[in-house]
Formats: sequence, C-alpha cells, structure tokens
Amino acid sequence: MTKPSVSTFGAGASMVGYLYQIRIALLWAIRRSRTGDFTISIETLDDVSFEVDGEPAAVLQAKHSLNAAATLTDLCPELWKTLRVWMVGLASGEIPVTTARFLIATAQAPEGSASALLGTEGNSRNIAEAAKRLKHAATTSSNSDLKSAFDAFLALDESEREQLLSRIYVVPAQPDAAAILQQLQAELYHVSLHHQDLSVQMLEGWWFRRVLSELVLPDGGIPRAEIDAQISEIQESLKADSLPIDEELDALMVALDQLPAFSTRPFYKQVELVGGSQPRIRNAITSYLQAFRQRSAWTRNDLLFDADLQKYDRRLHAEWELQYAQVCDELGPNATEAAMAQAGRAILKWAEDAHLPIRSGVNVPWVCRGSLHMLAEDRRIGWHPDFAARLKAIFDSPVGGASV
Repeated sequence: MTKPSVSTFGAGASMVGYLYQIRIALLWAIRRSRTGDFTISIETLDDVSFEVDGEPAAVLQAKHSLNAAATLTDLCPELWKTLRVWMVGLASGEIPVTTARFLIATAQAPEGSASALLGTEGNSRNIAEAAKRLKHAATTSSNSDLKSAFDAFLALDESEREQLLSRIYVVPAQPDAAAILQQLQAELYHVSLHHQDLSVQMLEGWWFRRVLSELVLPDGGIPRAEIDAQISEIQESLKADSLPIDEELDALMVALDQLPAFSTRPFYKQVELVGGSQPRIRNAITSYLQAFRQRSAWTRNDLLFDADLQKYDRRLHAEWELQYAQVCDELGPNATEAAMAQAGRAILKWAEDAHLPIRSGVNVPWVCRGSLHMLAEDRRIGWHPDFAARLKAIFDSPVGGASV
C-alpha cells in the first residue's frame, strides 16, 4: 500500500497562478495606459478588472498551466469555469454584457476549437460557430464537475449566447509566469535601454507591494496615474545624473535594542569618543547600513563601479579634511578632553548635515552621511581630534583589544 505524501498538499501550481495573475495585470495595465484612463483592481469582479468612470470596461481571467502540452479544448475545465464566472456576473448585473472579457492562457487553442474561434484576430473570429461548438460540448459531456457551467450556458437562448460570446476574447499560447518578464521588458524599452532587467525588477517590486496593500486595505483600485508616475520615477532614477533609491532602505530605522550588536565597530566607537547620545549612535548605524546596502545594490546592478565609489569617497575625505583641520586649528595644542569632545561633536554634526550628492539627481541625505560613517568605519576619517590614536589603543592593542 502506497503511503500518503505531504507533497500531495503542495500549492506550488496555485502560487504560480497567483503570481502570473499579478504579472498579467501589470503587463496589461502598461499596454492599456496608452489608450486611455482606468482604475485596475485585482480579485474584485474578476482576476483582473479595468474600470472607466466607475464601470467595468474589461475583465481578465488568467489561466496558467505547468503542463506545456495543455490545450483549450471545447471541454477544457479552465474554459468552462471561466464562462461560469462570466455568466454569473452577467446574471447578477455586476459585469454588464458590454464589458470586454479576456481569457489569457498559457495553453494552446486547437485549430477550429471554440477558443480559437473566439480569438482576438478579426478574420479568425466566428461567434456563431463557437456558440454551436460550446452548445454541443455542454449537451454531450458527462463531466459532473462542469454541470453547473453547462446548465447555465444551455439556459441562455441562442441570441444571448452569441451576445455573451461576442464580448469574449481568448488569448492563448501566452508566455508562462517566468517568460512573461520579456514582454514586460519590451513594454518598458523607453525607460532604460541599458538596464531593462533592473527597470522591470524595480517596477515589479513596487507593483507587488502596491497590489498587496490594495488586497489588504481595499481603496477602490489602483489608478492609471499612479502606475504612470511610478514608471516615470524609475525612468528619472536611471538617467545618467541620478540613481535609484531603494524604498525599503529609505524607510529603514535601526531599533534601540539593536545598538549593542554594533558596539564593537569602529564607526560606533567614533561617535562614543565624542560623547554622542544613543539617538545619534542609532542614526549613525542606520545611515551606515542604508549607504552600505544601497551602494552595494548600485554596483551589483552595474549602475556604479568601484572607481566611481572611490572617486566619491575621495571627495568626501577632502571635505572632511578641511573641516577637521579647521577644528583642530581652533583647539590649539593644550585643549582639554571636554573641549576635544565638543569639537568632535561639531565635526560629527557636519557629517550628519553634509550634502555632497554622489550624483546631482540623488537627493536622499543618508547616502552622503552613511558614506562618511563608512569612511569612519575604515578609520580613514574621524570626529574626535585625536581619533587615530584613540582607535589604535582600542583596536590594535595586543592585550584586550576589541574584536571587530
């Protein structure tokens, strides 16, 4: 006797289907944005729905199959389940008969099938013949799982069936959930010729978060203007004088209880040396992490190279050197510890307030602030007038030195 396996409970195919649905929604929204205004919703009237002036102009059913040989035959469950949804919407009045209905599928539509006869190409559409084939399938099939769909279709008179089918369009043989990325790249060709992969990655990242937000807290759908604005923002961020900023990094804030984990790091000790408060230490850690991770992302995506970062760091070092020299000159050789700490806090304040953009279009302050803390981590710069000797005593002592 074969033992049951937990794999039978897997929902992989369903998960792929949901991801496909969300990607289809984005792809069709980009295409539709060229023809007029709309608001797009997920899982309301249908898998995807486009509303214009509060009325559903088009609804989409997305059917993804992991079986490469899948076909949309006249008895295909995916076809009949979709028809069932649309007939219920028609009967309830939620989806008017004039609404365009699209079945988008990875499966093929066999030549001569009802699905093929309901294609988007005008010369291949034959509504009357498609209605006959579907009536024949509903009349002769013994599939009990589809009985409710068959009965609903047969309950319509001939003119009602043809009226329904006249607004149904089957779009078969579409790229699967992974391959559809190429279509998204093609639609975003105008955003960045050199960073197509990144353009799609950035837009999808925003889109998945936005869809999730709309599903959790419905707010009437996502307007076309919001999608257009996001695409424009990505386009601007990928221009030669700018760089994209990760939204999650921009919102990052280290919690106070995380501070001890960084307490042995040189940049942390540098703030301590000048008597910086816990909030200033937390802001230093936050800025350091933001800049470190953002700079790493830019280099991974070939938006910046090591030479660019080295050039930027040299600029920051030169500006720090000027501030440091001015403060040390004012202190004189016999400064007290309190005076040196106060002077160091002044240099730290300069680092916190400095705005030396890595590119002219990058306006978030933490890139500069965090990069200065990165230089402080490398002990190339510091805030305390005697920072080099103090850090050497802490980190380079053969006995009791801190481990970094």
